[in-house]
Amino acid sequence: MSLWLDNIHWFTTNAACLILAMLGYLRANTTHRPCKGWFVIGTLFYFTGGLMWIFEVLSQQSQFPAQSDIFYPLMGPCIIVGFIIALRTQLSHSKAWAFTVDATAFSIAILGYVLISYLPKSAGISLFQLAVLTAYPASMLSASMVSLLLIPYLRPVCMLPWLLLSAGLALLGICWMQWNLNALNHLPQTSLYINYGFSVADLLIGSGLYGWQVRIAKKTSYHRQCRRLRGWIPVIAFIFSICTLIQIWWQSGPHPYAYHIAIGSVVSILIFSALRQSILLNESERLLRAEKKLAEKELEYQQLSRLDALTQLPNRITMLSLLEHNIINAASESGMVSLMMIDLRHFQSINDSFGHRAGDLFLIEISQRLQYIANESGELGRVHGDKFALIITQHKSDAELLRLANNLCKIVHKPVMIEDHELILDACIGISVYPRDAENADQLARSANTALAHAKCSTEQSFLFYCKEQTKQAQNRFKLDVQLRKAIKKQEFFLVFQPIFKLNKQKQPQVANIEALIRWKNSKGEIISPIEFIPYAEQSGLILPIGEWVIAEAIRHLSLLTYAHDQAPGLSINISPRQFRDHHLPSRVAQHLKQYAIAPGRITLEITESAVFEHEEQALEMLNQLKAMGVRVSLDDFGVGNSSLFKLKHLPIDELKIDRAFMVDVPDSSSDSEIVSTIVKTAGILGISVVVEGIETQAQLDFLGKIGCDCIQGFLLGKPMPIQDIQALLKSDRTDQQPA
Repeated sequence: MSLWLDNIHWFTTNAACLILAMLGYLRANTTHRPCKGWFVIGTLFYFTGGLMWIFEVLSQQSQFPAQSDIFYPLMGPCIIVGFIIALRTQLSHSKAWAFTVDATAFSIAILGYVLISYLPKSAGISLFQLAVLTAYPASMLSASMVSLLLIPYLRPVCMLPWLLLSAGLALLGICWMQWNLNALNHLPQTSLYINYGFSVADLLIGSGLYGWQVRIAKKTSYHRQCRRLRGWIPVIAFIFSICTLIQIWWQSGPHPYAYHIAIGSVVSILIFSALRQSILLNESERLLRAEKKLAEKELEYQQLSRLDALTQLPNRITMLSLLEHNIINAASESGMVSLMMIDLRHFQSINDSFGHRAGDLFLIEISQRLQYIANESGELGRVHGDKFALIITQHKSDAELLRLANNLCKIVHKPVMIEDHELILDACIGISVYPRDAENADQLARSANTALAHAKCSTEQSFLFYCKEQTKQAQNRFKLDVQLRKAIKKQEFFLVFQPIFKLNKQKQPQVANIEALIRWKNSKGEIISPIEFIPYAEQSGLILPIGEWVIAEAIRHLSLLTYAHDQAPGLSINISPRQFRDHHLPSRVAQHLKQYAIAPGRITLEITESAVFEHEEQALEMLNQLKAMGVRVSLDDFGVGNSSLFKLKHLPIDELKIDRAFMVDVPDSSSDSEIVSTIVKTAGILGISVVVEGIETQAQLDFLGKIGCDCIQGFLLGKPMPIQDIQALLKSDRTDQQPA
C-alpha cells in the first residue's frame, strides 16, 4: 500500500513539474524559449521515466538497468544544455570558457564523490550497472551546481527561480544517491524522507523552471559581488575534492580504487583551475588592451572635442572656456582681456564658385596666417564657419589693439592660390574689452559679435570697437529680421514699376522698359522703403528668397502686360550682389521665363558695378551664362564705384545705367556735363546703350537729347507706379503715336 501511495504522489509531482516547465516555455520571450525548450525536454524524459517505472512495478520486472533507467538521468543533461544556450547568448567567449572549466571541475568533484560513496558497496555488480547508478545523482547534482555557478556569471535580476531550481536538483540528486545506496546495501526503500523528498524536489524544479529567466541586473555593486564570488569558485571546487579524501579516511575498508579516484579528482581540479586562471589572465590582458585603446580613443575624442577638425585650432567651446579663465585672472589682478571676432567678407562666394574643398583649403591657409600673428599676441580659435576669435591679454591700450587688427586685415587680404585660382577676401573685425564692455565671457563675446556686425556693414572701416549704441542697433536689426521673415511668409511685399523712356529727336520719349521695384506694406499698413530693409536682407541672406519672389512676380506681371498690349515694353529687374553670386540664378530665371512664355531678350537684369568688379573672374563667368541664355545685362550705378570705361570693353553687357549722382548739377556744371557726355559717347563706340537715372528737370532732358543719350529714367517723365498705371501710360503712349 505504501508503495502505491508513493507511486501516486511521484506521478502527480512529476506531471506537475512537466506542466510548470511547459507553462514557463509558453510565457517565455523569444530569447528564453530555446533554453526553456530543453528544460521541457528534460522534464518530459523524467516524466517518461516515471511512467515506465510504474509499468515496471505493475509488471513486476526486476531487471536492472531497466527502461526507466534510460530516461530518469537524462533530465540533468537536458537542463545543462538549456543553461549552455543561455550561456552562449549572454557571455563573451572567454567568460563562457571560464565557466565551462569551472562547471567541469565541479562535475569531476561530484562524480568522484559519488563513485567513492558507491565503490565499497559495488561488489557483485557490473561496471555498466555502476555507471547507471552513478549517473542518477551525478547528473542531478551537476545540473544543480551549474545552475548555482551561472548566477555569478549571468547576474540575474531575480535569483529566486534559480535558487529553487538548484535546490530541487540538489535534493533530487541526494535522494537518488541515498536510494541507490539502499539498493546496493539491499535495504528496503521505506524512508519517508527519501520518498517524499522526490516529490518535494519535483515541485521545486517545476517552480524554478516556470519562473526562470535571464535578465541581467544593472546594479554596479551587485556586479562587483558576483565578480568576487567568481574568484572563489576554483577554491570551493578544490575544497569539495578534498572532502572526498576525508570521506575515504572515514570509510571502513575503502575500495582499492578509491584513492586513485580521489587523487585523480584533486589533480583534475588543479589542472582545470590552472586552465581557468590562464583563460582569465588572457581575458584580463585583452581587457587591459581594450581599456588602453579606449583611453586613447577618449583622449583623442577629448582633443577633437576641444579642437576644430579642419584648422586644428581651439573650437568655440574651448575658446569660451579660455575666455572665462582669462577674465577670472584679469578680475583678480585688475587687468584687461580683449576679444576680437574676425570674419571673412563674402567667403560664401568661394564655396559657391569653387566648391567646399576650395573653401576648406582657403580657411586652412587663413587660419595659419592668423595663427602666425596670434602666437605673439594671444589665443586664436575658430568659432564657426569663416569666423575666428582672438583672445588678447597682453595689451595696454586701444592703439595696440588697432595696430593688431590692422595687421590681421592686411595678412588676410594677401592673395591665396587655390587650384590655380587667385582668391582675395577682406576681413572684418569686432573688438570688445573686459571690463569696459562686459562683465563676463558671454557678454564679452556678444559685444565683440555686435561690433563685428557693424564692421561688416561699414564700407569705410574693417575693424570697430564695441559701443553701447551698437547693441541698440543690433536689437533693431533683430526686430527687422523677425519682421522680414514674417513678411516673406505672409507675402507682404508688392511691386511698383518705373518706366524707362527711349529718347527720339523727332518724337516724344516713348516707354522702352519698365523697372520692377519692391515695396513692403507691413501688418500695420505702413509702406516701408527698400532703403530700410534691402541692406539688411542682403547681409542676412534673406535677399535670396525676396529676390526670387521679385523675379517671379515681375515676369508674371510682364506676361499679363504682354497679353493686354501688342507692343509691351521690356522688363528690368534689379539683382542684388548676393543673388548675383548664387550659381542657381540663371536656372531660376530660365524657369520663370519658360513658365510665363517670355522671350529672354525682353528681360534686362540690372547688376551693380560693385557686385561685378568685386570678384571679376566669377562675375565674368556668371555674365557669360546669362548672356548665353539671351538675357540682357545692365551695369547699374555706373561711376560710383571702382569701375572705369576701359573695363567696359571686357564685359559682356548690353546696357549702362549712369547713376543719378552725376545728373544733380547737369547742365549747370560743365565738368559733370562733360563726364556724362564722355560716358555716353564711349558707350556708343563700344556698342553699349546708356540709361541715365535721376532726370527731374526739362533742362536735363534737353541736354541728354543733344548728346545722343539712348534712354532716360526719372521723376520728370514717370515715377514708380502700380502696374495698372503702367497700362494706362502705354495706352496714352500708343494714342500719341497715331496720326491725327
